[in-house]
Amino acid sequence: MFKTLRMSLLASSILLAGTAGVAQAQDRGQASATYQVKLTAQPLSEALRTLSRQTGLEIVFRPELVRGRNARAVSGQLSAQNALDRLLLNSGLVVRYANGTAFLERAPAQRQPVALVAPVSAAATVGASEDNTSEIVVTGTYSASISDALDRKRSANNVVDSIEAVDIASFPSQNLAEALQRLPGVTIERDRGEGLFVKVRGLGANFQVTLLNGQSIAVNENVRDSGQSGRQFRFDTIPAELVAGVDVVKSPSANLEEGAIGGIVNIRTFKPLDLESGKFVVSAAGSYAEKADRVDPNFSTLASWKNDSATFGALIAATYSKRSTRQDRLTGIDWGIDKMDLDGDGTSDGEYLHPWSLRPTLEQEDRERYAVNAAVQFAPSDAVNLALEGFYTRLNDYYDELTYSVGFDPKTLVPGSAVIQDGVVVGGISKSDSQIGRDISDMVHQNWFVGLSGDIKAGGWTFHPKAYVTRALSDTAGPITRTRLSGPIGRVRLTMPKAESGAMPSVELLDSNLDQASLLPFRRIEWRPLKSIDKEHAYGLSVERPVNFGPFVSIDLGAKYRSRSRDYDRRDLKFETLKGKHFDGTYFNQFPFNDFLSSMKGSLPTSWVQPRPDPFWNESDTSAIASTEPTRADKRNSYQIDEEITSAYGMANFDSLLGSTPFRGNIGMRYAHTRQTSSGHAETGTEAVPVSFVTTYDDFLPSANLVVEPARNLILRFAAARVITRPSLADLAPRLTLNSSGLIFEANGGNPNLKRFQAWQYDAGVEYYFAPSSALIASVFYKDIGTFVYNQVTDFTVDGNVYKLTAPTNGGDAWVKGLELAFQHQFTFLPAPFDGLGLQANYTVTDSKATYSATIKDDLAGIAKHSYNLTGFYENGPFEAWLSYSWRGNVLQSVGTNNRLSQNSKAFGSVDGSLSLRVTDYAQISLQGINILNAKQLDYVDNNWLAGYTDYGRTVRLSARVSL
Repeated sequence: MFKTLRMSLLASSILLAGTAGVAQAQDRGQASATYQVKLTAQPLSEALRTLSRQTGLEIVFRPELVRGRNARAVSGQLSAQNALDRLLLNSGLVVRYANGTAFLERAPAQRQPVALVAPVSAAATVGASEDNTSEIVVTGTYSASISDALDRKRSANNVVDSIEAVDIASFPSQNLAEALQRLPGVTIERDRGEGLFVKVRGLGANFQVTLLNGQSIAVNENVRDSGQSGRQFRFDTIPAELVAGVDVVKSPSANLEEGAIGGIVNIRTFKPLDLESGKFVVSAAGSYAEKADRVDPNFSTLASWKNDSATFGALIAATYSKRSTRQDRLTGIDWGIDKMDLDGDGTSDGEYLHPWSLRPTLEQEDRERYAVNAAVQFAPSDAVNLALEGFYTRLNDYYDELTYSVGFDPKTLVPGSAVIQDGVVVGGISKSDSQIGRDISDMVHQNWFVGLSGDIKAGGWTFHPKAYVTRALSDTAGPITRTRLSGPIGRVRLTMPKAESGAMPSVELLDSNLDQASLLPFRRIEWRPLKSIDKEHAYGLSVERPVNFGPFVSIDLGAKYRSRSRDYDRRDLKFETLKGKHFDGTYFNQFPFNDFLSSMKGSLPTSWVQPRPDPFWNESDTSAIASTEPTRADKRNSYQIDEEITSAYGMANFDSLLGSTPFRGNIGMRYAHTRQTSSGHAETGTEAVPVSFVTTYDDFLPSANLVVEPARNLILRFAAARVITRPSLADLAPRLTLNSSGLIFEANGGNPNLKRFQAWQYDAGVEYYFAPSSALIASVFYKDIGTFVYNQVTDFTVDGNVYKLTAPTNGGDAWVKGLELAFQHQFTFLPAPFDGLGLQANYTVTDSKATYSATIKDDLAGIAKHSYNLTGFYENGPFEAWLSYSWRGNVLQSVGTNNRLSQNSKAFGSVDGSLSLRVTDYAQISLQGINILNAKQLDYVDNNWLAGYTDYGRTVRLSARVSL
């Protein structure tokens, strides 16, 4: 063992050969000697060599201790010891000095549950500056993870915020999106109570670029219904247990992928050479979903190995989970403005805002998710580091939706029955039709990623080749099957409330009962298979070289080619041979729950007959399924998008002093050539004809990031960049989807002539690191969007029916500006046991304006003006707890056009929390709660009139984890 250590030390770039001459010229006995230190953010091994050359300090380390580690930038007039202290901040390494030589060692007792890791030893304080506060970090805890994230932010040249894993296979939340919402300026969209999409600085998910270890990853599409998410990455497809950390980059640099006006979200997975050899982790959990009333299992494991010389390593990780969901909703609430005869005298009493319809809906899902991550690393020397990684996830999702609808017809309003509030006809008695339906489907989302990357040093250059293939498949393994019964139900008394907590519409069926099987005649069965294949392959090369030219310390050049395609195929078959026929109770089940919408205050039918799909299917003529010839509807719903992107960049990194003030950063230019081909069928109103559109454009995207450190613990940031976001792939498609309940005719379409979003963005911020693992941060941003796309509603006639067509169109200009405030502190100065308390808090205020047409100017859709997060945590020995509240304000979802009202989401906040107890050095149990206060989501129109309601309930999770 000791012989191996001696040989490793001799083979480890002891830094003596390159520094012997300098070292002999230095008086190591003068502890107060200072040097002009200039270290950029770079691999730790390179930073240590450079520090040795600049100060003459001999530094000895084993290669495996620093392999895969990155160092923060360090600049200033510093002593050698103090510069090394800063360089190793939060690295998990300690320094031992002997005879003037610095020996790097791993911090002791890493497996202890409350092991203290001091980045610098007591002996390292000789010659330190006036701020010689040593930082202590407890590993494997929540406080350690946020401390690591804060240091990552501090050392970055970009504006970036991060979330780090608490420990291997242990992320702060069970869902990546839910963890990210604790960062300043980040909010999320939930689906069935789980974080699905991420928004940065208020801009929607389509404005973000999501990467896996720095490379693009294919995107799964929505196949539950007609809606499509386009480029939005689904964060429910990647298990949090496989993730080492996530970075949200808010100010781009030239070497980063273009396409994000909002932010770049980079998901980092574990690498074998970064972990201890023989590392093995296994966890098991059970989750209880309150509304579904089910307990579901979750299992994960990770195993990692590397050889004694840390030149080769392999890792494999896997997860399996089930999740049962139930969601109670009020949807399909439409409002309109019409002339109304309130007293029945045959003349109009004026135009009034009034409800059109509503659709109570109960949605159930059974989700099953598998995921595997594997990586192999080969690093035979400091000059070569190669990595091959693969990632696969599969999400099986069985969906079962029960729904009915009621309408309000102003033309059949009973005279004198109108309920008027604030000048709005919120209800009354009118005739109504109703549709009872049941939708079932088996959906599958799969995602593959295989990537090869490397770092190769030769001739003073560092080469970074990369190549990857990624593919996302979303399809209906069991096609969407919709069973519909529809017809008149007589008179209905309806009154709509304000969008207040617990308020429910009042619906009284005066002439009928929805629990009566024979009430409605059969309408049709809809059969819809969907398949979306998103594919991308890419290869690229970037090179770096250190330089010594004024303030510039290195140059970075690169080029990349990406080829992407989206194939979206949809069939729409309708079976109507039984239309108009009534059926008895053997064709129906009774409604399965007695607590539907139980948290709302009001009165409406909360049970109705539930169609059994099989009996209706067996009696229908479904022979059309055998035909493979696409119908007119199939053609206009399906499309293909091909996208080729060729990019290149040049960037210079600088790190120097202005007087005695250190500054660092980068400046560069990125060029991107985009070619898009949109193919499909266009609807003329009587037929679907094949079309193809080709669009090409070039973008020159300059960027600059500047970091100034006027004091030891004070950082000023400035950034500016030209940025773009390409339109959603679904929006670019020449497609048309028709949806009709018999009462409501709606359609969704695409637009191949959409322009890309283009913007200039500017950032400025100040960061004060006033104590270990603590900071007070303020940032401002401004985005001037010259072109943008928004959804417009127009009338469109197909086969004599007038549909409300929602389709994207090119808009005018827009701007977004905001302020982010963040605070993080651990109250170690308090007396025990309160010294384990800590707090994270952030607040974002955003303002925006957009010109949608010559006559319409409004807030930019999808942006919350206010959002904040408060997270308190406590650690005491083996016990750990945190409680988090995330809130965002009202959000404009769509702008009203063509006599339609703007749709808005009401302010929403949720509380999540966790309790953990480490029962041995290697085992931990945890209890986690999601949406603890059982918050509900509300939508509204106009002066806060209810337009939607969603209740997905609480989730509790109990887990056990063993790490060896």
